[in-house]
Amino acid sequence: MDHQNYVTMAEVQDKHWWFRARRAILRRTLARLKLPPAARILDAGCGTGANLRMLTEFGQVWGMEYDQFAIDFANKIPKTTIAHGFLPDDIPFASTTFHLVTVLDVLSCIESDGEAIAALAQRLAPGGWLVITAPAFDFLFSSHDRASHHYRRYTISRLIAAVEPSGLEVRFSSYFNTALFLPIVMIRLMKKWLRLLEGDDVGVIPPRWVNQILLHLFKLESGIIGWGWSLPFGVSVLLVAQKPPIKK
Repeated sequence: MDHQNYVTMAEVQDKHWWFRARRAILRRTLARLKLPPAARILDAGCGTGANLRMLTEFGQVWGMEYDQFAIDFANKIPKTTIAHGFLPDDIPFASTTFHLVTVLDVLSCIESDGEAIAALAQRLAPGGWLVITAPAFDFLFSSHDRASHHYRRYTISRLIAAVEPSGLEVRFSSYFNTALFLPIVMIRLMKKWLRLLEGDDVGVIPPRWVNQILLHLFKLESGIIGWGWSLPFGVSVLLVAQKPPIKK
């Protein structure tokens, strides 16, 4: 990712409705996993640390990031340890280390996504969890994807196909950012048809009242997903998979 994108993310990640609402969905999702006390958690591709503080609510947190520029931002998050690493070939942690690994809007940036998932699966303890979020549907590919160096966007079936060869068992999947799906589809397709230059809407915090409306609209989905119900479409996709426990 370009360094300016990291700067922008660091500036908006605590206030922008999208980051806040995604954390709400993740918080409800992780609460359902019933992680052990003092769980060991890895945020793979932690970037500037948008999710690290939330993850500390569930255990001891490590972040892994390849870009030193982003690491410098992530190191400012308290109660976390940041390590330099790269998916899929340079993960500085031993096998069976973690109870939870999160890969949050990172997998689409990795050319060999199946290899990355397999490498992370090795770092999970038996019974451990992998939680993935990713952008959904290739027809929504935009300037934001290009700026973020995305190779692809996902459907649920495409993400499951990338996960299952690793030996992990998919426990839950859903789309999210469903309420805004149709408006976003219309806007992005219109810009493509008219060949208009797209801006990066995630990098700009809207007026406060708009930010609050979008936040609460999006956060309604956290309740639905928190109850274990799946949404049929959305701008993003969520998947939860588990490493099989050791049979006694």
